[in-house]
Amino acid sequence: MTKDSTRSWFVLAVVTFSMFLEIGTIKGFSILLPDLKQQLDTHTWIIGSSIAIMTGFGYTFSLLTDALVKIFSPRVCVMTSGLIASIGLIVCSLSTSPFTLLLGLIFTSFLLIQETIMIGIIPDYFDRYFKAAVGLYSCGTALAILILPLPTQILLDTYGWRGTLLLLSGITLQSLPCGTLLCGVKKVEKREHEAIFDLPMHSSSTSDDKNGSNKLRRRLIKHLGLHLMTRANFVTRVFIQALACGYIFTGWIIYMVSFAVSKGASLKEATIIVTSGGIGMLAIRIGNSLLHKIMTYKQLLYLASAVMAISLSLTTIFTDFIALNIISFIFGAAMGVFGMEMYISASMNSCDSEHFHSVAWLHLGFGWAAILSGFVTGYLYDMTGSFTIPFNILAAVSLVATLSLAVGDLLLIQSN
Repeated sequence: MTKDSTRSWFVLAVVTFSMFLEIGTIKGFSILLPDLKQQLDTHTWIIGSSIAIMTGFGYTFSLLTDALVKIFSPRVCVMTSGLIASIGLIVCSLSTSPFTLLLGLIFTSFLLIQETIMIGIIPDYFDRYFKAAVGLYSCGTALAILILPLPTQILLDTYGWRGTLLLLSGITLQSLPCGTLLCGVKKVEKREHEAIFDLPMHSSSTSDDKNGSNKLRRRLIKHLGLHLMTRANFVTRVFIQALACGYIFTGWIIYMVSFAVSKGASLKEATIIVTSGGIGMLAIRIGNSLLHKIMTYKQLLYLASAVMAISLSLTTIFTDFIALNIISFIFGAAMGVFGMEMYISASMNSCDSEHFHSVAWLHLGFGWAAILSGFVTGYLYDMTGSFTIPFNILAAVSLVATLSLAVGDLLLIQSN
């Protein structure tokens, strides 16, 4: 298929919808968090950690997406992931304890596997307009934060949290027809996609065992892209940035509504504050092409991480509704730049054949940090009764991202 063709833009719309579903689902659970905490009679950090585990579980298994796509094709993987995620949301709606909620969230995590597959195939459809495509599909995240909070709150008031989750399940099911737009199933010879954990059949001698062991190791390196983690530029400019982004974004998107409520805002006002962040994110991503004419992706990462640190610190100081909306807008814009440039950085620090693996490792870092953020932010709130310390930690993590970029640049200068 020709790159940058009309079909490519239809595929881009599907990828954007996938991003919309993933972030919209996480945002929906964050709005339902107070009700889930009350109905399931548990602590804030348990619900928050469960939502974060969904992110971490899905992104951890994203490392296997390259092998899955080669075996089953993107179309089959995307449609199957959407179906499993929809079933997961139904399980969540029937939850009677934190354990059953976590079980449903693990199934729902297939949305994130679906997202990794979608982003991984973008280079197959775009060449000349690749950066524009990254900016446009990233708008799915912003649109989810912008559009879904208020409808989710209305659905919660009308149908309760169980009914709201059932409706989200129905929306997620729409990824099945969307998946049909992707490339069809490709016939692949079995020898090209042998199971990566198959042990060698011959073990008659030490030499054969050694060769078999080396063969297994090479398969693991090839199918998991482990060689990327030996490159300093990839670790500092992609993986550590993903860790920072996962920690910051997860802490903000899960707990920002609860944080605003703790400052005296009503639930609807808190939802509007989060929506302001979505507006900022959408606005900056629409202007993606203009940003790249002014600054490089590294400069944008530096700027975004600094602005995130400042805005998160200011969030803990101000209590005024208008001020919190302005700060949320600024944070959303900075996070929009940071998240978008992460994917461009992953592309710039890997070749085309490694793109799937670079995105998978990016998502893995994001997922691990998301689990940590969901637990730490919620636990500190339960212990202190305030979000001040947890949100200041989020700000400090932003500075770690800046420091990592600086270390990467210094290592590059030293190697030259």
